[in-house]
Amino acid sequence: MSSQLPSSKAVTQKNAKKGPKKDYIEEIERQAGKEFQTHLDKLKAAPLESKASSTALAYKAENKRRKDWIIEKRLPLNESSFLLYLVDRAKGIGSSALSKISAAYQAANQGISAIGATFVSDVIKSKRREEVQGKKTVVEVTIQDVEKITKLAMDEITPARDRYALLAIFSFHVMLRASEAAEIKWEGVTQKDGMIEVHVEKAKNDQWRLGRSSFFNYDPGSDADILMCRWRIHSRGKCPYVFSNLDGSKKLTKSSISALATKMLAAIGKSGATHHAFRRGGANHMRATGYSMEEIQSRGRWRSLAGLQRYIKDVPRAQGCLHPQENGIGVEEDDEDFE
Repeated sequence: MSSQLPSSKAVTQKNAKKGPKKDYIEEIERQAGKEFQTHLDKLKAAPLESKASSTALAYKAENKRRKDWIIEKRLPLNESSFLLYLVDRAKGIGSSALSKISAAYQAANQGISAIGATFVSDVIKSKRREEVQGKKTVVEVTIQDVEKITKLAMDEITPARDRYALLAIFSFHVMLRASEAAEIKWEGVTQKDGMIEVHVEKAKNDQWRLGRSSFFNYDPGSDADILMCRWRIHSRGKCPYVFSNLDGSKKLTKSSISALATKMLAAIGKSGATHHAFRRGGANHMRATGYSMEEIQSRGRWRSLAGLQRYIKDVPRAQGCLHPQENGIGVEEDDEDFE
């Protein structure tokens, strides 16, 4: 008896038709015949086509990566191999990426067995615990920090400072991700009735890919208003994107946006803070000033309240506790009265 392992090609051919969904489709094909091939093709594509196009592409890429790994390891294309793959990937990626791998697998198959789902959950939870234990101290960015960056721009009056400040203002109040900031266009920014509308073309909660609009209040003639006018004049329509190179030759990339944010925050004493700190800071500023979680979720384009909750700190106002003066309670009371 030969101990030689089967080739990758043989493994692929042997297991290509494995899986409950494929078996189900094959059974329909046997009953209906080739006459309904177009219907069957549509049925096969339905699990991924039901997702947003960006999600479907991400799932296809992830499933291909999983299958390539399994074939390379000469394992069968089944749930057990998927679990081994998940554990292997957990060595180098985070819990969110592991969740995407699981979702992609389940979209391409008929879910997952109860015991398999338990192991998937355990692997992801284990990774999250590992992330929490190794988490670095978060450098917070507040509205006062945005005001410092804005003041530097107003004092120096240079295009570079104007761009810094406008990026800080937009990123904080609209809670932009770096990838979203890189795609903001001038035609998507409108000012009217003391309000700025920023159209985000590629938002994570935009399942239909129509873009999402976020709004924030501003005072006409304010620093934000002046900075936007100055930067727009400097750009002179050279680039359709708001955040471009200083010469307007091309838009800034996501990594360039991140690098600019890190640099400007370090300049005001916030070393270690990243562009994402504006997003976190904007969410907590809204919460501290009385906005509801749903309002913050909508403006910041979070997919779910659970995702937003990880950003939010506990603040008195969010729990119904107002400032003593707002509550009609004297602030000069003797401490003895409360003993």
